[in-house]
Amino acid sequence: MRLAVGAPTERLWLSYPRIEVAESRPRVPSFYALDIMRAITGRIPKPQQLQDAAAAEGGAGLAWPAPAQPADAIDDLEHDLSVLRQLLQVEPRASVRGHAHYLLRLNEPLKRSVTARWARGRSQWTPYDGITRVTGMTKSMLDSQRLGARPYSLSALQKYAACPYQFLLSAIYRLEPPHAIEPLQKLDPLTRGSIFHEAQARFFRALKEEGRLPVVEKDVSAALATLDRVVAEVAAKYAEDLAPAIDRVWRDEISDIGRDLRVWVRRMAADRAGSAADHAGWVPAYFEFAFGLPGDQDRDPASVPDPVLIDGRFKLRGSVDLIETRREAGGARRDELRITDHKTGKNRTTWKTVIGGGAILQPEPAASSITRSRSTRAIAGSASRRSRSSTAPSSSGFFPPPPPRARARGATFCRCAVPTNPGASQTRRPKNSATSKPSASVHKP
Repeated sequence: MRLAVGAPTERLWLSYPRIEVAESRPRVPSFYALDIMRAITGRIPKPQQLQDAAAAEGGAGLAWPAPAQPADAIDDLEHDLSVLRQLLQVEPRASVRGHAHYLLRLNEPLKRSVTARWARGRSQWTPYDGITRVTGMTKSMLDSQRLGARPYSLSALQKYAACPYQFLLSAIYRLEPPHAIEPLQKLDPLTRGSIFHEAQARFFRALKEEGRLPVVEKDVSAALATLDRVVAEVAAKYAEDLAPAIDRVWRDEISDIGRDLRVWVRRMAADRAGSAADHAGWVPAYFEFAFGLPGDQDRDPASVPDPVLIDGRFKLRGSVDLIETRREAGGARRDELRITDHKTGKNRTTWKTVIGGGAILQPEPAASSITRSRSTRAIAGSASRRSRSSTAPSSSGFFPPPPPRARARGATFCRCAVPTNPGASQTRRPKNSATSKPSASVHKP
């Protein structure tokens, strides 16, 4: 400190970080600053006095972290912000047009960023909006990512329908949030869903190996005992991988999952109470059935490694939570399937939701994929919601109604809620209705 103070020949500038920008709060004054003020004035000022004096001298704030005058800046960043601050306050604006252009010459990344923001603000569609022109240089790259060239998961297509930009980042660029290596404090929704789904699949496999499917009311006690054992095994596996920081919180989270699963088992048995025979109706057959995904011990043994071709053009891959087959009262098996997708997140559907404008896109391609991979037909589907507050199906059916021609032929492959207005469609307001092309339906982030 003494060497630093004694080195200047004309003037000494001292500064300290006064604002914690990340938390939007003032910082405690530096002890070095207090010690220097004692050397200058002969006494240690109160921290609040030093803080007020530094604020008045620096002139920086959270809204604009730079002094009012460029000459008072302590680095290049503050100097440039001070210059911009003065230019923005000049009227008329045309008199200072181009005065900040030097920033673009000094900083190439800043130039690219400003150019992109300017282009995205224009009324015309440009490559900065996500529109890629097909040229000789881009054609091969774009062709390799088309639906017919590589398989996509059902969730990726659903993401494209909701937000093409998210689809680009996750499915094309393969970007994902970084995994923080730290002890788990509380179960996040993704981990909770993974535990829930694995416990369900193991539970079904255990009952299938013992010949105890489907679950009927007289076997509920034995099924619940199997479920408790499976939940304990899955919880132990995840505890080893995640290293939960607070054991009590972890046990409470697992107890909540186990409670939801127990209600789910009882509901399955109650739903079969009206069957003419124990083994009539829908019988669980495949659990975590995958198509187009690499082999895994957690997948159903009947899974197929190749993606499914839909409409002769589109390659799909994915996994289905539960597939049930239909049996008659005498035990005869019918060539029909029911597909269920279990959801553990918040239920955002309504009683009339079918596909939801693409926001809920998975059931329809899943049904088509399973129909082709198992050489049978799916006649019904549902999305079953599980949460801490409720355990109940969110809708009686999930597939869109059959087309008029199919209904005329007496098709029964769909049992679902028909939308109130089948002709309605979701549209996005274009950038400029006078110049926009109908095909450029891009969702801007």
